[in-house]
Amino acid sequence: MPLDPSVTVLVTRTVREGREADYEAWVEGVAAVARGFPGHRGLNLVRPRDASRTYTLVFRFDSAAQLDAWESSPERHAWVARAAELSEAARVQHLTGMEGWFAAPSAGLAPPPRWKMVAVSFGVAFPTMQVLQAVLGPRLTPLPGPARGAVLGLAMVLFMTYVGMPAVTRRLAGWLYPPPR
Repeated sequence: MPLDPSVTVLVTRTVREGREADYEAWVEGVAAVARGFPGHRGLNLVRPRDASRTYTLVFRFDSAAQLDAWESSPERHAWVARAAELSEAARVQHLTGMEGWFAAPSAGLAPPPRWKMVAVSFGVAFPTMQVLQAVLGPRLTPLPGPARGAVLGLAMVLFMTYVGMPAVTRRLAGWLYPPPR
């Protein structure tokens, strides 16, 4: 049976002039509704850095099936209709796997090349595994090998997803996402 990987959805909207406060209130409302859906892992709002009025929402779900349940729900359809009234343009992008760690920090930026994704992922994964092995390894010695590997693997993925990769990709944003020429 194939694995159903986690999914990240980027929704980029250019908000109508003067409707920014309404849009931010809309974001709070849609976030509250999305939290009630199974598999919802969070929503982040990236505000415009300049006067562009372009906002990016980052939705995360445990699986494509759970995302599909959200996207086909009447609740979401009602919220999207409200957002359309506040927006001039919208773009939706679905990402799976490593691409979710490299969601562009603002609209209009292309994802980094895969070699940069590999370099950054390795740069975070290798030291993380070394530290986890040094800290958790001795405590896990009574467990059988596969159980030790499962605990270390889970700890590494959790750290990389929620702490390591977000911090490093923010710090390296200028290198990962150079401005268009």
